[in-house]
Amino acid sequence: MKIVLRVLVLGCAVASLPGCATVALNAALRAAHPSPPWNGEVAIASEPAGARCTVNRGDRVMAEVAATPGTVRLDRSHAELEVRCTADGHLAAAEPIRPRDDPAVFRMAPNGIIGATATVISLAAARTMRYPGEVTVALPPVAFPSEAARDGWFAARRDAILARRATDLAQAEERCTANPDSGCDPALLVMRAEQEEDLRRLAALQDQAGVATQMAVAQ
Repeated sequence: MKIVLRVLVLGCAVASLPGCATVALNAALRAAHPSPPWNGEVAIASEPAGARCTVNRGDRVMAEVAATPGTVRLDRSHAELEVRCTADGHLAAAEPIRPRDDPAVFRMAPNGIIGATATVISLAAARTMRYPGEVTVALPPVAFPSEAARDGWFAARRDAILARRATDLAQAEERCTANPDSGCDPALLVMRAEQEEDLRRLAALQDQAGVATQMAVAQ
C-alpha cells in the first residue's frame, strides 16, 4: 500500500495533473482507514436490554427505539446528540453521541480556489462528519443491594470512560511534549473536556442511586 501511495504522489509531481492532490489525499485516507463510509445507521443498546430510548438534539426527538437493542438512522451533522433511556426499576440515563470526522468519505484536497471552496462547502454541510456506529447506555438500578455493589458498578463505568480515550489522549499528549513551542494539540483539549463532562455526568447519576437497606431504614 505504501508503494501505491508513493507512485501516486510521484505521478502527481511529474505530470502535474489537475486533481492529483485530491487523488493522493483520498488514497492515503483509504489506506489509513479501510472501513467504508458511514451509512447513517447507529445501533442503540442498553444495560439492561429492553429500555425505551430516544435520540435527542436538545428538546427535539430525532429518533426513537421502543425497546433496545434497535437501530436508528441519522443525518450527518456537526451537532452533539444525546441518547436518553428509561427502564423500570432503573434510573433514567443518557449518553452523548458526538460527531467525528469520517475519513472514508471522498473529499477535495484544500488547495487552489476550487479545492478551498469545496472544502468550505463540505465543512459547512457536515458532509465528512459521522456519528459512532453504536452507542450503549448503562442504566443503574434505582437501589443497589449494598454500598459495595453501587460503588463497584460506578467504578466499572468510570474505568470504561477513562479507557475509551486513553490511547488517543496519550498520543496527543506525546505530540504536545515533542513540540512544546508549537502549542498544544487542539484535539487534546477537546478530548479532555469531553472526558471531564462524561465523568461529571456519571458522578451526578451516582448521587441519585440508592442502597436498598438504607432506603428501607429511611422509610
